[in-house]
Amino acid sequence: MARLRLDPFAADYDPAIQIDEGDEPAASVDTRVEQEAWEAVRPSPPSAIPRMFFVDGVRRVEHRLLLEDDRQQAYGLLGSFGVGATRVDGKAARITHEAVGRLCVVAGGVLGPAVESRIGDSALVFEPRVVPENTPLAPIEGLQSAMREDEARLADTLSSQADLVLLDGPLTFLASGRGPVVGFVKRLMRPYLAAPALGLLRRLAVGERTPLFLIEDARAPRYSWYQRLAQGRRIESALTGVVRLEASGSLALAAVRTLADACASLLPRYASDSAHDPRAPHNLYPIGGLETRLRRLLGDPLLIRRAIEASLHEEAA
Repeated sequence: MARLRLDPFAADYDPAIQIDEGDEPAASVDTRVEQEAWEAVRPSPPSAIPRMFFVDGVRRVEHRLLLEDDRQQAYGLLGSFGVGATRVDGKAARITHEAVGRLCVVAGGVLGPAVESRIGDSALVFEPRVVPENTPLAPIEGLQSAMREDEARLADTLSSQADLVLLDGPLTFLASGRGPVVGFVKRLMRPYLAAPALGLLRRLAVGERTPLFLIEDARAPRYSWYQRLAQGRRIESALTGVVRLEASGSLALAAVRTLADACASLLPRYASDSAHDPRAPHNLYPIGGLETRLRRLLGDPLLIRRAIEASLHEEAA
């Protein structure tokens, strides 16, 4: 008999668990790259806490736009994004490398103008960015891509300074893939594993991971694995607390195994709880704190919206 179970994320967010077990895997997958037996792996804790960075970003649409002339109109937006990292070294954690970007994104291959708005003595400049498709969602995707590109550049830079860099999200925009960068995917979306192998995810204990598997993507092959950060409540899905992680396919298998073992042992200590984060336990504390800090750096949305409208009023007049 089917059981009614809750998704762990608050209703304001897209669901954490979106796996459709009836679909075919999105790419060819080799589940035997680490071991023949498809069973849980429980690594020993590392002897010392490694130097770690958690890299993430936030974005916000400040105002939607339409760029119009006598022949056409193109969808657009003015948006802001922030990118930064939380450094964890031993028991200490601090936020570093914060940066804010502001963009005027216009769809349909149309290059929009740079838009400047003023709040007191401060000038906010929204730099132009073009996206090819002219749809209402295309400008949002352009803003998201710009943020992801900056996140990947920061993770790549920090990889020479740390033993582990956890990048919130997949490694889609990572350029080199040579350093100890691990993509942290909170939402379970694509069914990379067939139904029998997926059954292991529900049985994982905290601190355990699946064996490594290779996603044989022609553009960017990568190793991946699932692990459990925390146990959910009995009323929640059996996949609550399970996340997917990935590392570049250009790394040696032994290096990826070291990264996977470190993540399985260390990340559960950073799992959030629902009293502090609406995406608990998947949104790790170092990432949640970083997101809060970056949202503050974006500025007051009401003031920015008024400044944008004031500058457009001046232009129209």
